[in-house]
Amino acid sequence: MVLQADNDLPFLQRSLSLARLGTAAVFPNPQVGAVIVHQGRIIGEGYHAFAGGPHAEVAAIRSVRVPEHLSEATMYVSLEPCSFHGKTPPCANLII
Repeated sequence: MVLQADNDLPFLQRSLSLARLGTAAVFPNPQVGAVIVHQGRIIGEGYHAFAGGPHAEVAAIRSVRVPEHLSEATMYVSLEPCSFHGKTPPCANLII
């Protein structure tokens, strides 16, 4: 994906703003935010709210009202999705 400042930057910034909502509640994990965009509009967003809970990507996917749009959407995440199984399944598998 080529980063296009005019289009992508606001969504990346939103993912960072969402990540900050996790604050100390996610310790020892990192703060992560995720935004799902379909045809230039945010259709879902989420953040890692507490340690051991759903990750930002999962929360964002769950917030989408029309799941059929997911296959045509772009997800912006403030940190790369996890690819291992810990307290929760790998987010990378869910996204793919």
